[in-house]
Amino acid sequence: MLFARGLLVACFAACGFARSLPNKVRPRQASSTTDAPDAQATICGDIVDSVNEGYQLFWASDAYACLTSVPFNDAVATRFIKYWNDTIQFQSTIAYLKNPPEGYQQPAVDVVAELNRIQQRVNEGSYANQYDFEADFQLLTYALHDSHVYLTAGVLSAFSFAAPYEIASVSSDGKQAPKVYITDDLLNSAKEGWTPSAITNINGTEVNQFLTQFAALNAWGYVEPHAEWNALMSSPTLDIQGGLTVFSGAATFYPGDNLTYTFENGTSLDTYWLAIYNEVANYTGPLTTGGDFYNYFVLGLLPASFDPTLIVSPTYSGDNVSEPANWYNASFGAFPEDPAIAQADLGILGGGFVTGYVLEDISTGVLSLPSFDAIPQTLSNYSLAVNQAIAGAAAANLTRIVIDLQRNPGGATLLPYTIFKAFFPDLSPFAGSRRRSFPLANVIGSATTKYWDALDENNEDDYNFKAQLAADEWVITNRINAATGKNFTSWQEYQGPVNANGDAFSLTERYDLANVVFDIAAFDEYYPVMYLPNKTAWPFQERIFNPDQIVLLTDGLCASACSLFVEMMTRAGVKTIVAGGHPKTGPMQTASGTRGAIVYSAFDLDDDMTFASSIDNTAEATLPQIRDTGVYTKAAGFNVRDQIRKDETTPLQFKYEAADCRIYYTIANIYNMTQLWHDAATAAFIDPSNCVDGSRGFSTTNNTSPNTPPKRQSQKPILSLDTNSVKQVRFDDDPNDGYRSALGKPVGGNDISICPSNGIHIDHLLW
Repeated sequence: MLFARGLLVACFAACGFARSLPNKVRPRQASSTTDAPDAQATICGDIVDSVNEGYQLFWASDAYACLTSVPFNDAVATRFIKYWNDTIQFQSTIAYLKNPPEGYQQPAVDVVAELNRIQQRVNEGSYANQYDFEADFQLLTYALHDSHVYLTAGVLSAFSFAAPYEIASVSSDGKQAPKVYITDDLLNSAKEGWTPSAITNINGTEVNQFLTQFAALNAWGYVEPHAEWNALMSSPTLDIQGGLTVFSGAATFYPGDNLTYTFENGTSLDTYWLAIYNEVANYTGPLTTGGDFYNYFVLGLLPASFDPTLIVSPTYSGDNVSEPANWYNASFGAFPEDPAIAQADLGILGGGFVTGYVLEDISTGVLSLPSFDAIPQTLSNYSLAVNQAIAGAAAANLTRIVIDLQRNPGGATLLPYTIFKAFFPDLSPFAGSRRRSFPLANVIGSATTKYWDALDENNEDDYNFKAQLAADEWVITNRINAATGKNFTSWQEYQGPVNANGDAFSLTERYDLANVVFDIAAFDEYYPVMYLPNKTAWPFQERIFNPDQIVLLTDGLCASACSLFVEMMTRAGVKTIVAGGHPKTGPMQTASGTRGAIVYSAFDLDDDMTFASSIDNTAEATLPQIRDTGVYTKAAGFNVRDQIRKDETTPLQFKYEAADCRIYYTIANIYNMTQLWHDAATAAFIDPSNCVDGSRGFSTTNNTSPNTPPKRQSQKPILSLDTNSVKQVRFDDDPNDGYRSALGKPVGGNDISICPSNGIHIDHLLW
């Protein structure tokens, strides 16, 4: 992610819900070197000077002019390609990306071949500047459609792009196809009693086509276009997390300069695309030229003026509140003011997320879980709030539960396990996973596991170190072989290989949650007592609600730990309902964010290689001793393990997993959570005719013979990364097509120019 949670709030306040441009946009002015007093100054220097004066937002065209002035060095780029190529071999899905199974909704991509193609362009001198090179690289990274694959590096980390107006896609009545509106129009019209007018065109292109294409480029990490669409749109659940939509603050690719909305009532609104500078004021010193930007963003050379004391870490007060807090103000009035349950320290800048509500007229409780991204200090409070909500619903004799997972990006893996047990104390989730089995990975795993096994538990220092390493990704003998139900005996047993789809994989593993030492190492010193043999401390000894009384509500953006929770709950028989998506009928998937089992940092992998080399001669002779990133990299990672079902081989990432029902957001419910929960509960439990036409009967959970999933968008791109000095990405007339690079500037009513940037102490009992 480009922003910490707190920084997002500042950007959100600046960018969101404005019918006129924000005040803190740097004024337009001449930016060429011939007009500047200092012959060395460029628009890059003007931007940095303005940041230090308190400006945060800039004209997108100025940011683009700066980015394309940054020079290119082929030797640095080659080192970067090698680093990423070596790293991406640990990505679990390479073979499936190259050859996706039926039902996968995104285009195939041969990651290694495309990296080789980028290297060939470097060798041929095809890149005129650093921006062009990084744009190709980020396009390829996004083509994996996996948010566990992330890369924040180089000049693309400097800016994000934004429209100055948030948008929302809503139906008039839940039956008619949604239309796109300015979010402020929806909010203001509801208060003032007038009828908003929908957007018909953006920059002369039909609005649905424009946004579909914009989403295909910028909405990162989703396995189907419906989720990419939702990522563009306003959401109260995003508001309470201090987040920015892809359209109005988190776009990677330069969208151009002018931005014109045309409305159904014949009026239009002319404005400009903006850019958000992602560095903090006074961090960089006087960067004045593209070369200065190269030194700072590409080579990572800190200026003399850098002051690390200016970095402010997030804080958690831990304070309980005497009365339930609420999300009302943070959500622009969408969330109710009177939750029945609220987690301690609830707030955009606080550590709390969980709230619970009661819909008395339909005997339904609502458990709102917008994120699992809890810091360790808040895990107990998170779990406590969930348990209180379940117990409160039972005490109120409610007969149904809606678990709202909209915009949940995942987070702490512990929470899906504990929340599942709160609902189903009699069940244990399978939660199997596996990784690619190939020489480098197996050398690291074999060395680390043998070393861990050999540590002397009778020696205090060895014992403590062994406990710290108990959840290490390369220690396998304290994890369970899913086929036998017993712990693996060695890495050699685990590595298999199991051959599938032209690649080799390990056997399927499961966490040994009854192992307290493993739990403490894996879950920030907490351990889930409900998985231990003696679980008398666990408050729920029996089920309170059965699966048919529970529905999961998502917007498709559920990812990572959230998708793990969905898998656990749906395998137990819980139904799902999904909201939003493209303005067309048919099914939509419940969790379209990554369904990988675990994200892994490239920097952790660097350390793993160094450690393995230090403890094993074979590893020392095999593994690279120096991992040179080339380009300065702030963050990079990959999906190291797939989620795998029992007795299956296809990763969940590549299965078509439709919700049991889909509903549209409406004018009445988009900023009224109570109404949305009513609509979801009604469609799920009372009147399925309220589901979008053609959206039922596709779920593999509750249908023995589900309908055939929609065909994959085969015309969406297999990457073609041809480029010139100013990258242009051309769209075809078909809005279902994706992107492809093209030389020259596209013209015409159905074309849009978008340029990419881009001793063990058991301290915590969790219950």
